[in-house]
Amino acid sequence: MTNKIKIGFIILLVIVAGGFLFINNAGNKKTTNNTYNDIPYQNKNNSVTTVPVKNTTTTTSTMVTTTSGPTTHSLADVAKHNNEQSCWTAINGNVYDVTSWIGQHPGGERAILSLCGKDGTSAFTNKHGGQPRPEQELKNFLIGVLK
Repeated sequence: MTNKIKIGFIILLVIVAGGFLFINNAGNKKTTNNTYNDIPYQNKNNSVTTVPVKNTTTTTSTMVTTTSGPTTHSLADVAKHNNEQSCWTAINGNVYDVTSWIGQHPGGERAILSLCGKDGTSAFTNKHGGQPRPEQELKNFLIGVLK
């Protein structure tokens, strides 16, 4: 091989290797994929509720971290959301943000405001126990489970 061919071959190898490194590093950029999965959760009454849980996967060139599982809140966390600007309640071991439901509740705002920041299980059960529509509507406001 002549020197010109050898030099040309080396330059070609450097270009190909550089392109490979560029493509490989482009694939190592940080990405986040947020999805929701339904996870069954057994509440205090031993009935199984499906809890939508946000799964977050973060990928970097050196690690993959996955966070999943129901978001948990204490009764103290719920108690901080005790007004019409932020109204959380715990019912049957689940935590609900019912703020947007206050003005929509067919029984009036007062019924929901009485649950803000509290365990509303007995109030909800006494009023709606066994009725499918209120229980189905409540699922729309689920934000986690009570720890």
